[in-house]
Amino acid sequence: MDTRITLPNLELAYFSYVITDDKYNIQEYDKNFHHFVNDEGCSKNKKLSILFNNLRYEYFGEFYMVENEEGSQYYIMQRKIKINNSEMYLFFLSDYSLYEELEYQIEYLNRQRYINNEMLNKLEDGIYITDEKGKTLFVNDAFVNLSGLRREELIGETVYGLRKDEILPNSCCARVIETQGPVSTINNYYQGQKCLVSGSPIYDEKGDLKRTIAVIRDVSELDMLMKSLTKEETLSLTFKKKLDSVGDKFDNEDAVFSNNRAVASLYKKAKRLAKVDSTILILGETGVGKDFLATYIHGISNRNKKGNIIKINCGAIPEHLIESELFGYEEGAFTGAQRGGKKGLFEEAGGGTIFLDEIGDMPYTLQVKLLNALNDRKFYRIGGSKAIGFNARIIAATNADLKTLVDEKKFRADLYYRLNVVTLRIPALRERQEDLLPLAQTFLEYYNNKHRRNCFFSPECMENFLVYTWPGNIRELKNIVERLVLISDDSCIEAKLFRDQLSQDGQEIDISSKIMSNNENLSLKQQLELHEKAIIESALETKKTLKEAAKKLGIDISTLVRKKQKYNI
Repeated sequence: MDTRITLPNLELAYFSYVITDDKYNIQEYDKNFHHFVNDEGCSKNKKLSILFNNLRYEYFGEFYMVENEEGSQYYIMQRKIKINNSEMYLFFLSDYSLYEELEYQIEYLNRQRYINNEMLNKLEDGIYITDEKGKTLFVNDAFVNLSGLRREELIGETVYGLRKDEILPNSCCARVIETQGPVSTINNYYQGQKCLVSGSPIYDEKGDLKRTIAVIRDVSELDMLMKSLTKEETLSLTFKKKLDSVGDKFDNEDAVFSNNRAVASLYKKAKRLAKVDSTILILGETGVGKDFLATYIHGISNRNKKGNIIKINCGAIPEHLIESELFGYEEGAFTGAQRGGKKGLFEEAGGGTIFLDEIGDMPYTLQVKLLNALNDRKFYRIGGSKAIGFNARIIAATNADLKTLVDEKKFRADLYYRLNVVTLRIPALRERQEDLLPLAQTFLEYYNNKHRRNCFFSPECMENFLVYTWPGNIRELKNIVERLVLISDDSCIEAKLFRDQLSQDGQEIDISSKIMSNNENLSLKQQLELHEKAIIESALETKKTLKEAAKKLGIDISTLVRKKQKYNI
């Protein structure tokens, strides 16, 4: 898009003078005078009062407005002068319309500059612009966020001065000016992120350097992931699809992956069961993904085309309402029943799937009606006498020990055996540590996209993940990853932030001692490096700047920067 502005021709006269005698007869004038009178044949001794209306003969020293014969308005000022002892009048003419045009053009350019700045501020990549001498002219919001620097300490300063003061120790724009060509480099901003910087020169139409522009992209997350992949061979992404809503339909039966043999075998078995209509009982602790597995089975089965999956939490519906919710009611069945009656969830399921979650919490009195419905494949609405058939598949799930509930007379034995045709037990997250980090990375990627963040886990944070027992299983992992993404001040999610969140949740754990016990087999050098890293991290957390942290540690700031890079802090 061409944004060049055509300015008025500045060679066009906007100022002129004319000299008359005391009778206002023109004696002398400059070449610009014709611009005001539009009369190329204007000659001397012609009266000025004929060419301009509204002349004020006794008004001296100030500009006032007059009109020429064509009605164009200009400003004029007159003074008395003496030439060869003769009294004369000197008139100055000015065309302010050109000034107004210039003011309009300047205002337009200022508006364009504001809009251009706003567009650059919308970019996720950082932008740094200097003039040909390295003076900083503009930085966008993304650069401020990535570098941790303030505009006030950059704008108007040269990149050479900023490099000398170690504010920009590896200035890409300075190298662009020095080499007169494009430059790419990696910058590790002291108070910001590790970034890829690509700089380019900008020349005018004569080939002279006028600007440099650098584009800054955050590569700290990519760098961390690459190192993590090298360290942990199991860091393959799992559960690539359908993370946000377990109600989504699966269009790919191979969409679930696991590095744990038991879980891989479980989903392989689930794929086989999806092709038949047997009743399935899913067992597992709270948060292991029973709802997800039920949806997965429905999604890859033929039931997916016949109807929806209807999910019923047997522990969440009040006992006096659960029968009407499951089987519906006829008009007038009870006080407050809606006109025409209401379909129950069994009827709504059609040929799809009914998922009875927390089946162990179903009231004992209703269990016999559920058993009859499963056996007869039909049911009755409350207040109804007509049997309604249903063809939906039944999948039940619980975190309770149904066998114990049967022994305690809290769950009917006949219903237990009716549901327990095929059992799928999902292991707890602590039993499948091969999947923990891949799941955490998958949730991190999802919530980074959802909340427009660019976070990544520090190695210590991932180590803490592996030590923690995760009593809430995958649900707890998913929730805490989202919380860490939302509250983290920096892109790097540190182990301390994770431990703080566990403490707020009332989880009393001693991760540090467990990690130290895991490090007992390390060499002396490795243990000393771990201890040194912990000391440096502590200093950086308590001090606002690198200079203060280096002073506290008793080392030079350059040494601190090298160690910070060495330990990926």
